[in-house]
Amino acid sequence: MHRARRNPRSASAPRGFTLLEMLVVIVLAGILVSIVTVSVTPDPRQELQREAERIGQLFAIAADESRIRQVPIVWEADLTGYRFVTEVNGERKLITNDDLLRERQWTRPLGRLAVYEAASGTIASQVVLGPGAPPVRVPIVREWVQPRWRLELANDIAQVSVAFDESGRSNVAMR
Repeated sequence: MHRARRNPRSASAPRGFTLLEMLVVIVLAGILVSIVTVSVTPDPRQELQREAERIGQLFAIAADESRIRQVPIVWEADLTGYRFVTEVNGERKLITNDDLLRERQWTRPLGRLAVYEAASGTIASQVVLGPGAPPVRVPIVREWVQPRWRLELANDIAQVSVAFDESGRSNVAMR
């Protein structure tokens, strides 16, 4: 009788991964982790741009609220944050009962904040350059047609310009 030789790598013997297979899995896992990390980490430049877009939308909401309530609303901002306030009977009052127009902090403190009116062109009518400086105050216009103006925000990484047209719509541009 002829005996069959047993192969050391028979189907019943446990088989492990080869070094090449392990390396391929590790490289693929590293690529996936780096893609997820890059997509989850916010870009600091985009944070300021998103904040500027939010301000443009909040100005439109505040204008509508001012028209509906027939109460003047003023936007105040400094290098740490911004808020909407009303002036009732000469008394300045922070808007606290509205979730959209609530007081907010900048995601990253600003280094410069400036307001440019259309008539002044390139000369800022209001500027905040340092901590403790008086805040910029911009009245919310209740009329449907309003003067053009521009808001510039700058932190240590990015600079954004928010231009408001005659209808109160905003246009954000990175600088």
